[in-house]
Amino acid sequence: MAATQEHYDQVHGDEEHVLALEDGRQLAYATNGPQNARVLVIFFSGLFSVGRAADVPAPLRELGALWISPTLPGFGNSSPRKPGDAYHTSLIRDINALLTELYPTGEFDSLYVSGGSYGTVQAQMLYGASYDDFPAGRKIAGCMLLAGFSPFKHQANYTRDLSWQNYFSVGPPARYVPFWLLQRLVSSVIAKKIKTQEGAEQFLQEFLFLKMDDNEQRHFASYLAKVNRTEAGFISKMAEGTRMAGVRTWQGFFEVADVVHSDWGFSPPDLDDEHASKPMLIVGSEKDDTGGSSNVWLAENYKSSLLRVLPGGHISSLYYLDELWEQMIKLSQADH
Repeated sequence: MAATQEHYDQVHGDEEHVLALEDGRQLAYATNGPQNARVLVIFFSGLFSVGRAADVPAPLRELGALWISPTLPGFGNSSPRKPGDAYHTSLIRDINALLTELYPTGEFDSLYVSGGSYGTVQAQMLYGASYDDFPAGRKIAGCMLLAGFSPFKHQANYTRDLSWQNYFSVGPPARYVPFWLLQRLVSSVIAKKIKTQEGAEQFLQEFLFLKMDDNEQRHFASYLAKVNRTEAGFISKMAEGTRMAGVRTWQGFFEVADVVHSDWGFSPPDLDDEHASKPMLIVGSEKDDTGGSSNVWLAENYKSSLLRVLPGGHISSLYYLDELWEQMIKLSQADH
């Protein structure tokens, strides 16, 4: 389906919608694109963010795709999973409900699943989900992981690849110190930093933007010009999302290590041929000290995967999204 530019709107893509779920919980999400699109993209963002859909990459606009960005459970206005529910089964149930809300009769042709940083965990859960549990999985055309994490349950010696920061945030200390004490300490520090808009912007500057070298700053500036944003406006909008992420609860942040180490419902090297044949594009960055440490393992264990490493830091894949999505679409078409 061809779509005109009028189907895509930055302001609309920043609007949050909230879906009431049958179990009394709720799921926040944003969309951008034709509401009757035949091609869907589900993108999960990472920590300290909420689902936003303002900027849809050009190759997807040319396809007339609908971009869907859910806010992860326990962040922003998305409820945490219910106690006792396995994370992957709760996530799949939520996404089934969202797709039913948007497409009551399931009338779409193909689905791409993608995520950035921690959001790659949820993207993989959908990619490998049983088709009995996640019927839309049969329509998955491809998966893109940006600065991804692996299922540590299946990666022996995963700690060898972790930065010191990630060792404490998702490694053994985060798992074995009881009552989420480390997570609670970190969250209290971060909460103070992002209490104000100015503080949140400064937090992001220190965490991401001040780490950029001259080359990455040039690529960032080119990206901003392409999406018609200023640097100040981009960081301001990102800071709003960071503040929104903890607006109701920090439960989603507390359980990150538990989720990464949990049963995702499958083991990547043991996926059946129907699942494993779906192409996966794994994207890392040369100077990323936050995510992507498991990229080589992911590429070795997903049978139809391709690994690309880009210059820059944690968010550098952002500047190449048009190129990356063009490659992802070609990989999915070659698969057929």
